[in-house]
Formats: sequence, C-alpha cells, structure tokens
Amino acid sequence: MHKPNTLHDPGVQQRLAALLRSTANDLKRPDGAADADLGLPAGTFARLVTGKTAVTWEVLTAAAAAWPVNTRDLLPLHDDTDRDVRICRRADSLASSRTIARAGRPYYEYQDTAMSRLASYRPEWIRMLCTVDDNDAHNSAVQWNNGHLLYQLTYTVGPVNYYYQWNGRSYCVPMDTGDSVFGLPFSPHSFTSRAVGRSAYILALTYGGDLAGDPQRELAVLGGDAAQTLAFDAAEHGQAALFSTFMRARMLTPVELARHAGISPSRLDALLAGKVTAVESELHQLANTLRVNVRELLPVICDAVGGGVVMQRAAMARRWYLGPAATPAYEIVQLAGDRLHPHTTAVELRPQLGKPAAQAWLSTYQHQYVYVLGDHPTQMMWESGCLHQTTLQQGDSVYVKPLVPVAFIGGGGLLVLRIGGAVRPDVRFALGNMAKDGPTRYAEDTQLWYVPERND
Repeated sequence: MHKPNTLHDPGVQQRLAALLRSTANDLKRPDGAADADLGLPAGTFARLVTGKTAVTWEVLTAAAAAWPVNTRDLLPLHDDTDRDVRICRRADSLASSRTIARAGRPYYEYQDTAMSRLASYRPEWIRMLCTVDDNDAHNSAVQWNNGHLLYQLTYTVGPVNYYYQWNGRSYCVPMDTGDSVFGLPFSPHSFTSRAVGRSAYILALTYGGDLAGDPQRELAVLGGDAAQTLAFDAAEHGQAALFSTFMRARMLTPVELARHAGISPSRLDALLAGKVTAVESELHQLANTLRVNVRELLPVICDAVGGGVVMQRAAMARRWYLGPAATPAYEIVQLAGDRLHPHTTAVELRPQLGKPAAQAWLSTYQHQYVYVLGDHPTQMMWESGCLHQTTLQQGDSVYVKPLVPVAFIGGGGLLVLRIGGAVRPDVRFALGNMAKDGPTRYAEDTQLWYVPERND
C-alpha cells in the first residue's frame, strides 16, 4: 500500500490520534481492550492516542479489520493551506495547461486554478478551441459530454455558445462576458466560441456540494434502485412524500398520525396523496406528532427543475454595494444560483476602496474560491495568527478556509464562489445544544470517555 507523506504531517498525526480515541470511545474500548483488539503490545494504544507514538497505516488497517468502521472513517482531512489560504498564481495555472481533443480535433484548453483538499471545488479555466458560425444546438461541430456528478457554476468571458440537454431536448444559448449559469448534475453540455480571433473562455467552477462524500458512498452500497426510490421529486408532491417518509419511519399508520396530530383522517389522506397542501397550523401539528422540526416537512425548491439550468445575464443581474453608503467597500453583482443550494453564493466582487478600511473585511462560514478577472492588481489581506498581505494579478486564484477574515483592496473584479462544507445547520444546532465544552471536545477530543480507577 502506498504511504503518502501526508500521514507524517504533525497536524495529521494529531487528528489521527483524536479519531482513534473517538472511535474507541464510541465502541466502549478502553486502552487495554483496544490493544487486544488490534494485536498491539500492552500500553501501545495509550501512546498512540496521546501522540507519543505515531499512528501508522498498519494500525489503521488493523482497526478497520477489528472494528465495524471503514478505514476512511479513521483518516482525517489533510490541511494543505498555507496560513489558512491556498494561492494559485497564473503561472501555476499555465503550467497545468492541457488540450482535450473531441472527435479527433482540439476542442478545449484546460487550466487548473486554486483547489484544496478541504473543499469539494474542482474549478477549471477552459478556453474554447472550436468556433462555430451559428447558434444551432445540432451543429455537427459541437461535441457533447455525458454530464458529470458535480454541480457547475459557469462564468463566461467573450463570445461563448453554451449548449445543454434536458429531457431529450438540446438547447444553444449565446452568452457573453459576465453571463453565468448554474447547472444540475449529469446534464450533457458543451461550449464553443462564436468569433474567430476573439478570446472566448469560461470559468467552470464545479463542486460536489452535499452530493459528494458519504451520501454517494452509501448509495453505492445500497444500489441504483435504492437511489431512485429515495429520490424526492419536489415538483411532484414533494410535501406528501416527506409526510409519508416520516410516518413510515415512526411506524405510524395514517389513522394514528391523524389522531395524535388532531387532523381529520380524510384531510390527512388528502395531504398524503398530494391533493392539498398543508397550512401552517397543520405543519406544526404534524411536526410535533412526528417529533421533527417544521422545516423537515417543507420540500426543497429547485429553480432549475424545469430545464436543468439557471441562467443569469450580466445586464439583468442584481447589483448592490456593501459598506457605508458614502464609502462602500465593494460593489456586488449577483451570479446564477439555485434555492436547491442555500449555502452557495456566487458573485462578482468589485473592490471600491483604494486603501484598507474596517468595512472591507469579509468573513463567512463557507469555503471561498476567488479568481481575479480584472487586469488591475488587487491587494488581498487576511488574518491567520497575524495580518498577511499579497498582491493578486489577473488569472491568480485563491482558496480561503471558512471563518478566515479577508479583505480585497483596489484593482478590478473578482469572481467569488462560496460553498457550504460538511458543517451544515443541523451540525451547528447539534453543537449549540451540547454541554458547555462539547464543541471543543467534538473537534479535538483525546480523552477516555470515563475516569479509570487508579491503583495508588
């Protein structure tokens, strides 16, 4: 088995130790029992979870073999940032350039931009190498892909044709600089240029959202039929599906649910059949009976459900200023998005100040990706232990960890995509309802779950 150097990183070792302790605690294995389970000499596990002995792949393999856990459950994330950010210079992007051919001819030039192991971003700069002279979705020069898992926020620069397919129909949408698109997974699409001699490229900001990671791995075990069964169609009786799901989960019959919720059986039958929509009082009655929050009974609305995409023309985009009216720090231009992803924010950020000011600082619970669009230098400042500063040029890109204060001063426009990570509202509420020191222990606990007897 290949042993990457990341396993020897001190931060990774610290998190490995905490995960081992947490797993053993969950399985109610004190140190001696863990030693026996893993075939370790007496006292070894205590040294592993206190950082006195390095955790090795052999230990992880033994734990995954002995305990009902997967090896990946014992592996921590690797923090590949430098002072909480990861900067990809334009020269680094150029060094990653590669040409992708379709139908035997050059079709795209790809360049990597800033990525981090901490977030599901896979953002690419893509130049169109195929030029067409019409807006025909069936032009034979257009080479379609098969769609992909990741969501995609596409930002357009230059005369670009965007092609997409949905439910068997093909579409072509002429786009230009500043236009943006949000697209759903597995929808075939393609891009071409409309003008010879003019630069035409896109920033294809793909990301996994809440589809990547554990949900996909679990459904891979359950199978494709299970994925189809579990899929909610919000456009078709989404609320009724939620009612039925929780009713079955609680082992309630419609008669019992109606009786305990104080709703007439005929009214509940209509709700379960999707013939009517619950009013607010009924939602509260059902939520109390099912012991869920009301929001669990509200279907998620997808703006792209009718065609698989949401488009935002630059000329029609919502714009506003951030900061005091007299001296705003930024102009914000809203890009394409979807209510399906409430924790995703896509904007053009245009710094308005020529010097640092308190109102220029930004901080968010989201992971942030930033790409420099304009040809003017932009000063980026951020706090990580102390104040740091760097100059960003056109084509540079940056990843910023959640909760890191950052400010951008002067220069041209920035493309910003913020996405939610694994710490969603459910987790945040759970943290807030823990005992006083619970959140800290949750993140970095290395304590045995009980105090062993001492032999004095």
